[in-house]
Amino acid sequence: MELRPAVAADVPALAEGLAALPLLQRYGRDAPRLERDLTAALGRGDGLLVAVAPGAPAEEARPLGLAWFTHQGTLGLGGYLRLMAVLPGAQARGVGAALLGAFEAEVAARSAHGFLLCSDFNAPAQRFYERHGWRRCGALPGLVLPEVAELIYWKRLRPAP
Repeated sequence: MELRPAVAADVPALAEGLAALPLLQRYGRDAPRLERDLTAALGRGDGLLVAVAPGAPAEEARPLGLAWFTHQGTLGLGGYLRLMAVLPGAQARGVGAALLGAFEAEVAARSAHGFLLCSDFNAPAQRFYERHGWRRCGALPGLVLPEVAELIYWKRLRPAP
């Protein structure tokens, strides 16, 4: 697999693949909305890393997953992983670990801390982040959906000064 910054040509396939995920369906994110959100993220300069199958020409490469993040701003301390998702058919192949590692490296170049939110019902994702050294620090009940708490995760990405 190859990781690279997403480009506008990636957005339609990413939106289509992300919209098929039960997690994003629960949050009411359909393909048109995701396409608008990802296009806006590119325009703002948000971090968008895409995993693609190796060796495919860029115009033919189907995405395997996405990490969408901001480099700074969270509590004035670090980067924020807004969305990380592995598309159907590419799960359990190391795509998520590669995307998470790339996000951590990108953010660590500018700040010492990374943050993310994880749905309280998404136990597999919680285990994944915890296996990769992320610590649960709190919860935001009803932040996005009234019946869901978003769990706050933090990781120190480089040593304290």
